[in-house]
Amino acid sequence: MPDPPSPIPPQYDPQTLLNSQPVTITIIDPASYKVQFQNQTSLAKFGDMSAQTCHEKIAGCAAPCTFCKMPEAMQTGRITASEVPLPNDAYLLVQWSKAETYDGRVHIVETILDISETKRQLARIELLNRQLEESVLQLRELSIRDGLTGLYNHSYFRDSLTRMAAQALRTHHPLSLLFLDLDNFKTINDSHGHGIGDQVLQGIGRLLGNQLPSAGDRAIGRTSDLPARCGGEEFAVILPDTSLEGALVLAEQLRQRVAALTSEPEEHNLASLHLAVSCSIGIACLPDHGTTAENLIDAADRALYAAKAAGKNCVRVFSSGLATAPAVPPLQVS
Repeated sequence: MPDPPSPIPPQYDPQTLLNSQPVTITIIDPASYKVQFQNQTSLAKFGDMSAQTCHEKIAGCAAPCTFCKMPEAMQTGRITASEVPLPNDAYLLVQWSKAETYDGRVHIVETILDISETKRQLARIELLNRQLEESVLQLRELSIRDGLTGLYNHSYFRDSLTRMAAQALRTHHPLSLLFLDLDNFKTINDSHGHGIGDQVLQGIGRLLGNQLPSAGDRAIGRTSDLPARCGGEEFAVILPDTSLEGALVLAEQLRQRVAALTSEPEEHNLASLHLAVSCSIGIACLPDHGTTAENLIDAADRALYAAKAAGKNCVRVFSSGLATAPAVPPLQVS
């Protein structure tokens, strides 16, 4: 049997197809910028522009619009486009493409699409992405901070010390570590309650975090220093690019400032309690007392133990024998 005849493809009138589109379509003579044809959407939006220039009728400009890429479309043969912001926070997407007529002339098909809602949705997505990034950063910050004092927590301290010790060893720069422990802190908790004890710990956090600018309006540490709460009433401060001599000066400043903590204006709520706040501090330095984080932690801890054994409220530097850990004479803090 013979094959059935192929179905005849449907025929469409080009203008009918153009008029059926919801997009604004205007055909323009690129030499004169005069409008040759408009679909029904264009007529409804801009009115009849027959034999008028597109820029005069649509944009009210005497010359071609600054955003117009019609010449580029003519030169390259590719579709060009511009996003055009309007005064009412609306946006239009204007596109240009070449189209040849039956008699060989070349015109430009200009389409205009309102993309305002798309732009608003993109702006909302960008805002949500920024909020998400901020939330991630906040969560990360919370994960590495001590909830009571705001200082870095023990886990972040250990990771940072490992990283900073390795870097100091590579660059042949000194690195010092202070261990600070509050003296007789249990007595404060027992006598005044854990709420007051927490306030003391928060005050130490503000002091180590350079949030108490009193005593000459001069902060103790530098922004590169890393203070942390290691647990309970024990704190640590990592001092990059700091020799033993520099660490001694800072440690004595800290000891004096801790002893004067309740006289700080920011800690006025503790002043009436007549608390005796003091601390013992142990110091270790790389490379003098070790070349790894574990070496420094062990050395600073032993120096802290020596400070406690020497009567508390003092500074000690690591020595191979705890009993002979060198005493540090008090310094006058200017």
